Amino acid sequence: MSSDSPRPRMGRVVEATDVTVSGMSSRRSHAVVLLLAASVALQMTGFGIIFPIFAKRLGEFGSGVGALGIMTMSFALAQLLVAPMMGAAADRFGRKPVVLAALFGFALTNVGFLVASSTWAFIAVRAVEGGITAGLMPATMGVVADIIPENRRAQWVGIVMASLGVGFIFGPVLGGVLYDLWGYEAPFIVSAALGVVAFTAAALLVPETRTRVVRRREALHQRRAAQTAAERGPSMWASIPKPVYIFGMLLVLDFTLSFAFTFIEPQMVFYFYDDLGWSPTRFGLIAGAYGLTMVLGQTVTGRASDRFGRKPMILIGFVLFGAFFVGIAFVRSFSLMILAAVSAGLGEAMIMPALSAFYLDITSAQHRSRVMGIKSSAASMGGVAGPLILAAVSGFMTPRSIFLSAGVVAIAATVVAAFVLREPQRAVDAAGDVEWEASERRSLAAQTTLRGIVLSARIARSARGETR
Repeated sequence: MSSDSPRPRMGRVVEATDVTVSGMSSRRSHAVVLLLAASVALQMTGFGIIFPIFAKRLGEFGSGVGALGIMTMSFALAQLLVAPMMGAAADRFGRKPVVLAALFGFALTNVGFLVASSTWAFIAVRAVEGGITAGLMPATMGVVADIIPENRRAQWVGIVMASLGVGFIFGPVLGGVLYDLWGYEAPFIVSAALGVVAFTAAALLVPETRTRVVRRREALHQRRAAQTAAERGPSMWASIPKPVYIFGMLLVLDFTLSFAFTFIEPQMVFYFYDDLGWSPTRFGLIAGAYGLTMVLGQTVTGRASDRFGRKPMILIGFVLFGAFFVGIAFVRSFSLMILAAVSAGLGEAMIMPALSAFYLDITSAQHRSRVMGIKSSAASMGGVAGPLILAAVSGFMTPRSIFLSAGVVAIAATVVAAFVLREPQRAVDAAGDVEWEASERRSLAAQTTLRGIVLSARIARSARGETR
């Protein structure tokens, strides 16, 4: 600019015709989900390592099925109480802090298992573990919903859920071998170390997807909506997905999935050890077969859920899941029990991605982690009810009748879901159209504003005798 110019020149003005919102690229989004899934897999491998050891350790304390049931219930009860709060925290403060707290807390509780010297101390540590780790999956599912488009969401939810299965492929086998070779301490030391590795990987490599800018923008939107409705803030009812009856049915399915398994789990472990005379290594192999099937299955079924719909995958998955309980009721052969575990793994591989994506499909963006926390609470409620009812009926029911009862519950839930559930796409079409229309209006408003600025600049130039 020359020194003799009386006014600074405005330069060349370019009229904007499009408004572009920056976001994470597809490649980067996929990398983030894979990194997060790897962290979850490390944590779940640590959990898988200690899973076959609980019954053995309680046996060393002189306890049995009842104590294992209480321990399972304490974990689920803690998650039931804490998961909604952690989900809301992930919506309000970001996903990453909640994920890191869960991973680090898992490592610490493994140290607590090492120093626990009685049944009740062991149960207390397990309850603390449930509360600390309650936010992991709600926050993780929130990350997936933040950065993955809806038409591929179940596929990537399936990848994250498959990372849970990775832990059950290697963990139980490794835990059984470690226990058989070096005793009680070795599995918990290795599990704690894996928790630390998972925490470090997530801290260094996984970014925050619900940034402060996003949270502020949604907070302003909520405040404007609250002022319109003459309220101080959004109600809890506003965060509930619609239609409510579909949301309720999804919660029932989550409850049933957890209830059926936790109802038979304490009895199943002692049944394997005492009635069938199997070692922790054999038990680990069965759990590993289940985990391997779940991992391999979810890499395919998540995409199938996106293509063919959530409902068919959920219904078929529950049928296969229910077949597992029938299998363990009548099978005593180790090889056939492996097949029963494969059936359960395939069933869950079909259910979990479709069920989680179903929740995300009908939930608004600002409430996703909260709703996933409610989902976790429904599963945790099943985890509380299962062992509690088992403790009440185990005195007069045989192991076979317990296993068959769980199968009946799973099939009954399948029949109800077949009549109640609607396809997720039908539930979200209207919401998607409204969101698209609102986005178009925002874009047009922004373009109009920009054109107004350009017009004002041209008028100002004309008034000063400037040429274009």
